[in-house]
Amino acid sequence: MRVPHQEFIRYENWKEQFLRDYEVISSRDVDKLAQEISSLYPQREERLLKALISMYVGGYEKRVEDPEVRYWTNWAGIKTYKTFNCFPQLSDIELAFVFYAIGKVFVPLLLHERGVKSESFKSLSPKDQEKAVKEELEVIWENHLIRVLQILPFLGVSLSIDKYPL
Repeated sequence: MRVPHQEFIRYENWKEQFLRDYEVISSRDVDKLAQEISSLYPQREERLLKALISMYVGGYEKRVEDPEVRYWTNWAGIKTYKTFNCFPQLSDIELAFVFYAIGKVFVPLLLHERGVKSESFKSLSPKDQEKAVKEELEVIWENHLIRVLQILPFLGVSLSIDKYPL
């Protein structure tokens, strides 16, 4: 039998790892990434760039070294960022955690046997590829992203310097 808060327990575990990884995320140089995504998102926004790096780290950065996986991770991150109006209510560290959690779920889906590396995916037109990835992303938004946003205030991630100056 599942307890009502069981879905949220994993986020508490992810928070501990995220806080260890956050120093790496916040110190990462974003210039190369800004150049890489310029065709997908021409404006340079530091928050978006840090969010994408958080998504890479959450999805295990080695997986994102593959160009196809990286392209679709960037595409999904930008789509999420734009769809939710840049998450103006979140501090930088909260935004990083949200994208870290999305990366934990989304990047492995890209590598699934029917993911972006599969022949069936590659045989789709670019428009159909985008549609297929968007469908998966929307499921993550409906289930996973909503939970992360619900639990975020209770995780204590928001106690960052940028939100509560000393």
